Amino acid sequence: MDEQDKADGETRRNRLMLGATITAIILIVAANITLMLLHPAKDTDAIPAPAQAQTGETTEPSAGTTGGASKPTAMKVCEDIAPKATKAYVTDSTDRDRQVGRFFAKDAAGLNIPISRIARQPDVEFAGGLNTGDDTTATCSVHTGLESPWTLTYRWTPDTGWRCTGIQGPIDGAYKLQGDKPSQQGEEQ
Repeated sequence: MDEQDKADGETRRNRLMLGATITAIILIVAANITLMLLHPAKDTDAIPAPAQAQTGETTEPSAGTTGGASKPTAMKVCEDIAPKATKAYVTDSTDRDRQVGRFFAKDAAGLNIPISRIARQPDVEFAGGLNTGDDTTATCSVHTGLESPWTLTYRWTPDTGWRCTGIQGPIDGAYKLQGDKPSQQGEEQ
């Protein structure tokens, strides 16, 4: 009976720890999304909406115009634009700043992380999906071959179109930790 009580106590403790961990993760994600939504991008540069800049389509209204065409839906943004924005963010190239500028608001959360601290992602096609969204906001998940997806938040304004206001990578595999060797990144996945 004594061993049974110990086993039951340990099981209860493990369940409580798991519940507390899951609750903490949910609270952190909710707080992050809330902060990104409370501090929207203040990007006022008159540049084309990212969908138009990326695809070259002329059916999208340009910045500052309402045009006759409809804007992309939140789902379309997450499926088409978010993977390209994530690719621009995680890729160390000579024109990275220009590429990031096409998709992200100047004050987007996550842009303060230097490219040297972002781990090399698996060499797969990035795929995006809508978590939640409406006419002016979207929260997207982008799968890059890691166990968990990157999370991007978007906001629509008539002046700039859809702009990413925040990007956050998964805990495992997105960022280099102190002491990581660059040659190890991407091979562990």
